[in-house]
Amino acid sequence: MKLGHCSMIKKIIIEKLYLLFIIILIGGYSVMCMLTMERDSIYTAEDPIVLKLIVGLLFISVALYVVLNIRYVQVSKIGRVLLFLSCYMAIWRVMDIPVTAGLLSYFYQPMRDLLIIVFFIFAYVLSSKSKELLEFFATGMIIAMLITAFFYYKNWIFANEVDEAHLGTSYYVLFLLPILLLTPHKWLRYVGLVVTGLVLFSSFKRGGVISFVLGIVAYLFVKEVLVERNFIRLLVFIIAIIVLCVILIFVDNAMGNIISERILNIQEDGGSGRDQVWATTWNMIKASDVQQLLFGHGYLAVLRDSPLKLSAHNDFLEVLYNYGIVAFVPYVLLHIRLIQQVFASIRAKHGYAPILAFTYTIFLTLSMISIIILYPLMTLIAITWGMTQNDKAANKA
Repeated sequence: MKLGHCSMIKKIIIEKLYLLFIIILIGGYSVMCMLTMERDSIYTAEDPIVLKLIVGLLFISVALYVVLNIRYVQVSKIGRVLLFLSCYMAIWRVMDIPVTAGLLSYFYQPMRDLLIIVFFIFAYVLSSKSKELLEFFATGMIIAMLITAFFYYKNWIFANEVDEAHLGTSYYVLFLLPILLLTPHKWLRYVGLVVTGLVLFSSFKRGGVISFVLGIVAYLFVKEVLVERNFIRLLVFIIAIIVLCVILIFVDNAMGNIISERILNIQEDGGSGRDQVWATTWNMIKASDVQQLLFGHGYLAVLRDSPLKLSAHNDFLEVLYNYGIVAFVPYVLLHIRLIQQVFASIRAKHGYAPILAFTYTIFLTLSMISIIILYPLMTLIAITWGMTQNDKAANKA
């Protein structure tokens, strides 16, 4: 018995070390995608070799874990939608690879889209196999978050030196947060919230700040009112939020009212010109022929075809133009499935209901004003969705 017990402990330690390796790779993946995006080359076929190496290692490591635990694999309704979307986008990405690109690109580029479903299944396996392993993975996500936040800070310093502090790279920290919220350690959740808040408010990205605030409101409302029905604690949280807002106002005043001016100017600048971008993209969709409307124009077609030379800044428009109705319908279905999951978890009073509400709130908000589906952000959020699919992994309130 002792020999068998020691063998089991050794196996668990090895598995945790393997998961820790994956966590570090996720941190490296976030950092490299973040740095590449800052140089406006995230959409190019020739990404840095380090990024290609990390993507390859991540794909192989996660896929190997899934294969070794194949008996736990079960693709849910959300998983089936993600499977179709990731495969369809991967096909288009291969079709749009330049002829001059090397053979490696035909493996690397589609691999980035397929990471979405691979990570979703990996996270589901993790939640099905062991609650201990799931919590270990969620807790270890603080490592990936701190690595990403550190390199964001380095970018932030450089951006301020060149008078460009509107860093969309802050979203990488935001999309790591829902995974960390699954940790059983309350103090670590607070650390994650504080780090994410500091990153988002320092980036001056209105969309990021708004989605973060709305996400916290959704989290608290679901947790304290709908699940635990603890109105006294909710009142304490509301008071704490008011105090935090007062502090932020003082900080904003000390920084010259940069944040408040950007938020108040949304109506005047059309959300940094988003109204014009949306109108232009919609006109492009209306001008498409039947085949293009059904199957799309291809990977990054909005950015390529738009006279503004900008993406749609809206996932719904981006998916419809790039990938057509064939992908648009499943994409809308994905939102429907996620909303159903949120309400189902609330009715069942699952412990992860607040996290699902928080995750979907930031996903929907940023999908309306930014691009999530084409960025590695989609891979990160798929981890949270996969980890919260299995009812056995959720404690009831």
